[in-house]
Amino acid sequence: MILSRRGNGMAIKKVKKLDLKQTVKDMLLDHISQMDLSVETKLPREEELALMFGVSRITIRSVLDDLANEGIITRKHGKGTFVNPVSAGIQVSFNPVMHFSDMIRNSGYTPSVKIIECRTEAASKEVALALKIKEGQDVIVCVKAFFADDKLCSIVQDYVDIELLPNYEDMTTEDMDSLFYYIYHKTGHTIQWDKTEIQVIYSKEIPEIHHIVKKYGGDDKSYLLLKGINYDERDRETLYALEYVDTDLIKFNQIRKKVITYS
Repeated sequence: MILSRRGNGMAIKKVKKLDLKQTVKDMLLDHISQMDLSVETKLPREEELALMFGVSRITIRSVLDDLANEGIITRKHGKGTFVNPVSAGIQVSFNPVMHFSDMIRNSGYTPSVKIIECRTEAASKEVALALKIKEGQDVIVCVKAFFADDKLCSIVQDYVDIELLPNYEDMTTEDMDSLFYYIYHKTGHTIQWDKTEIQVIYSKEIPEIHHIVKKYGGDDKSYLLLKGINYDERDRETLYALEYVDTDLIKFNQIRKKVITYS
């Protein structure tokens, strides 16, 4: 069980073991967001956090390790764990990964999404390598365009092995909005992490992207391209995503921890 704040009391919320760590992490981030960092940046001790959220110290320590690696908190030997106040000003980062609609909203815009199409095609060499399938094998491709205040800000192409979703024809527009949830409901598998390669491309270099950009009133320009292989709870390649982002609208920031030996 997880204890969450509601009004002046605490509400009890049951959490599945599968997403326990992520749930605790989200709740701790929510706790951090409510702190007045101009007054206090120190977090409660591990024992207190474990009691607050109704979980073990091992879970709390694992969550704190993640947040430390992301630069959100720092540990000072003999003093405790502190929130990095700079992290509060970061609205969109590469880690943790969030839904594009949330990225757009966090950037100060009203998000909307247009499902362009969902089709099948033969896997290219690149897609086949990413999904660990044979080149030419059928894959499902879902293409979406995201808008920030009605301005095109991102185009996403999701690729999934058709053998994972053989009955994809029953997919609704809502399902296409997030294939992660659709895959979970159909197969029980959850996307846990991804490996991303970052490039910069010019929209005219890729005919389909150029066509979408012109159709929805965008400008041919350089886009940030995130090529992400998404893995499930068993570390299996499940979804390959190509995400084209207009960084004039969606700006990424990342706190990077330095690993430097000073002698």
